[in-house]
Amino acid sequence: MAKLEIKGLGELALKLSQLGTQSDEIAKKAVYAGAKVVADKIRANLRGVLSSERTGDLERSLGISPIKVDKSGVINTAIGFSGYDRKGTANQLKARVLESGSSRQRKRPFFRAAVRSSKRLAQSEMQRVTKEEIKKRIR
Repeated sequence: MAKLEIKGLGELALKLSQLGTQSDEIAKKAVYAGAKVVADKIRANLRGVLSSERTGDLERSLGISPIKVDKSGVINTAIGFSGYDRKGTANQLKARVLESGSSRQRKRPFFRAAVRSSKRLAQSEMQRVTKEEIKKRIR
């Protein structure tokens, strides 16, 4: 019967165990990278539906919330609008009216379309960041 001997597995096992303690950090970086792709697409779509007389306040209020780990261990974040415009109207409300319309304004969807169209790109960016971070840590 043939004998197979692999040397150096102890070192690899040590590196893999060290990676396990850093997996949350890697996952958080990947989630943020994916959220950035989606936020950039939302911002681009928003520019397309706003008038040329815009102030830029709504666009600047778009952001990514801090990365959180929920009770079940899922790492996530949210992308949305914060703050108020110069007249005291909530930016979140303004974005909602643009997206869904109102009795006085037709809808000009930008958010859902951006999320839908950037999903695959965000997933591939998350995979790229994950692989890159693992490669950095396992040498």
